[in-house]
Amino acid sequence: MARKHGRDVRPVHPAHTTMDCAHCMTRAKHALPLGERTYTCTTCGAVSPRDKNSARVMLIRAGLCPAGAEGVRPPEPPARVAA
Repeated sequence: MARKHGRDVRPVHPAHTTMDCAHCMTRAKHALPLGERTYTCTTCGAVSPRDKNSARVMLIRAGLCPAGAEGVRPPEPPARVAA
């Protein structure tokens, strides 16, 4: 499906994505309980929603720049010309 729609697929191992800081990439010493929805880094002090932090970590692991990733759609594939 990615090839059909002109998208790039980069597999990322999901382990520890909720424990790593997206800003300084240090790993928390303990796992966050599921009820805690805000991630706070003990090293750099960064605070972000748990899911957004995890998504940014995955983007970094995939080799993408997460700085402009929020609110931006991927580019549309070129339109097909009917022959």
